[in-house]
Amino acid sequence: MNIETMTTIAELQAQEAEIRKQIDRLRAEGKRNAIREIKAKMAEYEITADELQGTSTATTTKAPKAPSVVKYRKSETETWVGRGPKPQWVKDYEAAGGSIRDFLVQ
Repeated sequence: MNIETMTTIAELQAQEAEIRKQIDRLRAEGKRNAIREIKAKMAEYEITADELQGTSTATTTKAPKAPSVVKYRKSETETWVGRGPKPQWVKDYEAAGGSIRDFLVQ
């Protein structure tokens, strides 16, 4: 080993600092290019920043559903549209021998 040709820690740290500067410079340049390309694509396809973030109302708003029409009514507070699981009051009434048709809304 020749001590005169050995690299010192200080020299290596200086090289490291220079390499980091080059990395940062290349990263910044790449970022600028990427942003320019993204903006061009956004303009081409008329994409908004809100759409990228998923907050656009244009693509996420659904038409409001029409309210379900009550098909069976026992009282003002006990109703059923006839879809989904039967409510307990219907089950109880049928278990007692009654027919759900007795509550059919005309």
